[in-house]
Amino acid sequence: MAILATGFRQISDDDYARTSIAELFAHAPRLDPSGTSWLPFPFWVTGAAMLAFGRTLAVARAVAVASSAAATAVAYVALRRAGVERLTAIGGVVLAAATPWNAWLGAATVPEGSAAALVAAGTITLAMDRPPWWGAVALVAASLARYEAWPACACFTAVAAYRAARAWRAAAEGAQRYTADAAIALLPMLGPLAWMAWNAHAHGSATHFLARVAAYRRAIGAAAAPLAEQIAVYPRALVDGAPDVIAVASLGIVAFCMFRDVRARWGAPLAAAVATLAFLIAGQVGDGAPTHHPERAVTPIFWVLAPFGVDGVRRLAVRYAWTRSGREAWAAALVSGAALFWALGLPARWRDGPGRSPAEDRSAQIARGDELRRAGVRDLAITPCAFEHFALLAAYGAPERASIAKATGAPVTPACPRVESR
Repeated sequence: MAILATGFRQISDDDYARTSIAELFAHAPRLDPSGTSWLPFPFWVTGAAMLAFGRTLAVARAVAVASSAAATAVAYVALRRAGVERLTAIGGVVLAAATPWNAWLGAATVPEGSAAALVAAGTITLAMDRPPWWGAVALVAASLARYEAWPACACFTAVAAYRAARAWRAAAEGAQRYTADAAIALLPMLGPLAWMAWNAHAHGSATHFLARVAAYRRAIGAAAAPLAEQIAVYPRALVDGAPDVIAVASLGIVAFCMFRDVRARWGAPLAAAVATLAFLIAGQVGDGAPTHHPERAVTPIFWVLAPFGVDGVRRLAVRYAWTRSGREAWAAALVSGAALFWALGLPARWRDGPGRSPAEDRSAQIARGDELRRAGVRDLAITPCAFEHFALLAAYGAPERASIAKATGAPVTPACPRVESR
C-alpha cells in the first residue's frame, strides 16, 4: 500500500490488458483465457475473484496485492524451514520485497510480483533434505504464470530427483517414502509440460508461444540489436534494477566460499538463479524473451540473492564480530546504520517508477470507463490511438460489450481512445 501512496498505478498498458482478459474470463471462463502466449494461472485467480466480488479494477488490484503478500509469506516460511535464522529471514524478505521493481510489481495487476517470490520459495526448499510438496506446488503455480519460472522448475526436479534416487538405493525401510519424494521432484515440471501440451493441441505446435513472441519482437524491431548487446540485457538489468541487492549478495558470495553451511543452504537456489539468467539470455538472443522492462523477468533472481546476501552477512558477522569481545556493538551499529540509510532512500526510489510519464497516464481513460459503467452503457465502439483503450476497458468492466477498431497510431492523449456508444 505504501507504493500506491506514492502515486504508482501501473507498469504499462499490459496491466490493464491483463485485467480486461481476467474480466472476460469471469464473463465466460475457459482454459486459456488470453489465447496468446500469456500463461493462464493469473487470469484464473483474478477471474475467480471477479466472479465473487465483481469485475472491477479495484478487485484486480486487491488480488495482485494479496497474491504478492501471500507469496512473500511463503518465501519467508521456506527460508525458516531451510534453516535461516528468524531475523535474517525477515531481513532477506524485506530487502527483496522492498526492492523497487519487486515493490512496483507487487502492487501492479501483473503476475511477476507473486510469481517471483514463489520461484524463490520453491528453490529455497531445496536446502532441505526432503523438499516439501508445497515448495513444488509453489513452482507449479509460478510456472503457469511466468516463463522465467521454468528453469527453476527444471533445477528443482533435477536436484530432488537425484536425491530421491540416491536415497532409494540406500534405503532399507522400503520404497513408499521415496516414491513420494520422486513424485514431489517431478511435480514442478507439470506446469511447463501441460502448457506445451495445450499449445500442441490448440495451435499445432508445443512451442507456439515462442514463435508468437519472436514474431512480435521482430515486428517491433526488438530483435535487431547486436549480439553483444542482446547478451548484456539481463545481466545489466540485474545490476541496474537492484544495485543494493547485488552489493549485499557480493558479501554473500564471500561467505559462500568460506563456510560449508552457507554452501549447503544456498548451492541449489543459486544454481536455479544462474539457470534462470542463462534461460533469459538465451531467450533474448533467440527472440523469445519478454519485450519490455527486462528487470521484470529477473525479479526471481532478486528474491534469491537478497536473502542469500543477508544470510552471508550474518554468517560473516558471527565469525568475525559477534565472537570477538568489544566488536559486537560496532558491528551492530554499522549494520543498523546501513539498514536505516537504505530504508530512508526507499520512498524516493519508489517514486521513480515506470508508468508515471504524462504519455503513460491513464487516469482519463479510467475515469471514462468508470463513467460508462455507471451510466449502464451496453455497447461500445472503440477506436484506440495505441494501447490506451485497455485502461478504459478494464474500468468499464465488461470488455465483451466493446468492439475494437484498428489503432490509428496517433500520439496518446487524454482524448484517446475515440468511443461511440450504441
